[in-house]
Amino acid sequence: MEITAIYFIKLLMLPPASLLLMAMAGLLLRKYRWGLPLTTAGLLILTTLSLPVVTEIIAGTLETYPPVTADKITAFKPQAIVVLGGGENSGLEYHQARTVNERTLLRLRYAAKLARDTGLPVLVSGGKVFQEEYPPEAQLMAEVLQNEFHIPVKWQEPSSRNTAENARFSRQLLQTQAMDKILLVTQAFHIPRAVWSFQNAGFQVLAAPTAFFSGSPSESPLRFIPSANALEKTFLVLHEYLGLLWYRLNSPVQS
Repeated sequence: MEITAIYFIKLLMLPPASLLLMAMAGLLLRKYRWGLPLTTAGLLILTTLSLPVVTEIIAGTLETYPPVTADKITAFKPQAIVVLGGGENSGLEYHQARTVNERTLLRLRYAAKLARDTGLPVLVSGGKVFQEEYPPEAQLMAEVLQNEFHIPVKWQEPSSRNTAENARFSRQLLQTQAMDKILLVTQAFHIPRAVWSFQNAGFQVLAAPTAFFSGSPSESPLRFIPSANALEKTFLVLHEYLGLLWYRLNSPVQS
């Protein structure tokens, strides 16, 4: 299936699109006794998923890998750091067509810290998903790491379009260097799918999650007020659950 079609279907399946479609369907069918309940249910679920407190709870069920420690790194003895791309944005203010987005920047910032702490070589992984005329994400990531964080990038993997391809193509690069033990950097909500994919590609993986959505919640009453930011985070977590299900149904498990 075309990658664009897959992303389109995912957007329709996940909130807010799926719940807005439910609410609209209820309005169109309001002459029937279940039309109004359908609209009400769609809007109530959408509101619930927009609550920061709900986002924290849902994210906590997925963010099961704790922050990595220096002791764990020492004991594991990784051979390289692999950091995964999370998207890109317009780079007009930087006088370039594209640059990394906020999610990718968070991952790069943490990868830079780990690289300084450990001295390990870095591989950046990310290709082109939709816009073929722009540079691959790995190139943009390497530019940020080298020019802004002053961290050299040893390898660029510019062909992957999803997490499974991140793993497979990174394996092809590092296998030539006899490297199979990696420190894997991505966001905490993405770590379970990333670890699963890289292990299935043949790597030994030490997870290095960053940018947790869950954790120690505050007592602020704002946690109980719907927000677009909370809804975006909920969307990302539910997207990960959908991705995990898809991968487990379609990828053979390797021993």
